[in-house]
Amino acid sequence: MKTKRNWQYWWTLLYWPIYLAGFAIVERLVPLSKTHIISTSIDYAIPFIPQFIIFYILWFPFIFLTFWILFLHDKREYFKMMTVLYVGMTIFIVVSAIYPNGLDIRPQHLEVNSFSTWVVSLIYNTDTPTNVIPSVHIYNSIGMAIGLCKSKYVKPYIKHGSVILAFLITIATFFVKQHGIVDAIAAIILVVVMYFIVYKKDCYFLRGANI
Repeated sequence: MKTKRNWQYWWTLLYWPIYLAGFAIVERLVPLSKTHIISTSIDYAIPFIPQFIIFYILWFPFIFLTFWILFLHDKREYFKMMTVLYVGMTIFIVVSAIYPNGLDIRPQHLEVNSFSTWVVSLIYNTDTPTNVIPSVHIYNSIGMAIGLCKSKYVKPYIKHGSVILAFLITIATFFVKQHGIVDAIAAIILVVVMYFIVYKKDCYFLRGANI
């Protein structure tokens, strides 16, 4: 990889605390009992497989490492990926604020009898099944995989690994009952739209930056 240690755009990372604050607010706006349930028959039919929580939580280091790699080594692709992710995450906050939604597909009685179920219980206790559309977990995973695959400074094995990881994270959201078909489809449609805008129309934040 070609290293470009240009830190003048560090402020672009400040969106994250802003997003987390917005997420915390919408999480507490409306209880599950007053949300529009978007669960489908397919969601109920998908089995609960707690072992997939490992792939689900890999989303967090995936974010850190992807931002780190592109921020340091490929500013142009970083700006493009940042645009895709930040716009989608903002849309998620707006949708959550004006259209309270939720899922009722979690196990009614989660028996904590293994490491996997223990981790699932931690996730359930910190992340309510409300405000799930579009799925940020799925949307960001696909967006980050695209960003890495588009960079000419990223090694092929990292590109291939990011695609596999994005797929595993996506299906993990179903198996641990954190997301359903409707919010997954919404995330995929949104990322396709943003891909067209950012990568096909070449429209993204800081496009004219001197890098």
